[in-house]
Order: sequence, then C-alpha cells, then structure tokens
Amino acid sequence: MGSDAQRILVLAARQPEFAALLENAGYDVDVRSRPVTGENVDADVAVVFRGRLIGRQQAATLTGRGIPVVEVLTVEPPGASRADWVRLSNRVPKSDLVQVVHAVASWARSRVGAAASAA
Repeated sequence: MGSDAQRILVLAARQPEFAALLENAGYDVDVRSRPVTGENVDADVAVVFRGRLIGRQQAATLTGRGIPVVEVLTVEPPGASRADWVRLSNRVPKSDLVQVVHAVASWARSRVGAAASAA
C-alpha cells in the first residue's frame, strides 16, 4: 500500500510495533524518540505521539514546515482535524492508525503531484 519513495517520520517515546506495521506496509520509517528542533527533516508524513517527551509544539512545527502530521494524543483531541493535521486519541488501534497514515500519505502525494504539474 505504501510507496517505497514515501518516508514516514515517527516521533514517539516507544512505538516499535507501530513502526514495524508501517515498514510492513512499504514505507521508509524514521523513528525518533526526541523532539525535532532545528534540524532538517526529510519526511512525507509525520506521526507524532504526544507525551512527556514529545510536546505539544511538535505537530505545529512540522506542519509549519509543510509536512502533514497525524498527531496521536493521550486525551480527546482538543480541536478539529485538517487535511494536513489529523488529531486522534491514542485509543485508536494501531492497524487503524496505519490506515490514517495511508490516507494522509496519499493526500500528500497528490498535493505534490498537483504542485509539480502546475509549475
């Protein structure tokens, strides 16, 4: 389902099973257990598991850089999702979360394709 060219950044303290599910779906997965600060990030989609280590600014920072984000929260999502920033409760099963990543990655791929053909 995933594309070999699509890279998924997973920001999480511990999510090895989820990362394995993404790899099995054909994605190139970059797992980081610390917040992204000033470094350059090469990702088509980011999945941010918010918690003590990964703070609330990570999703906003990444979407500000043009990277679509799936943010997984420990509480009910405080606001509405957008096409480039999907907010979910951590109660969602990991297999369903992979499906959300598929949808956001597909949207990101079509967005890049539309921008390339407009240029």
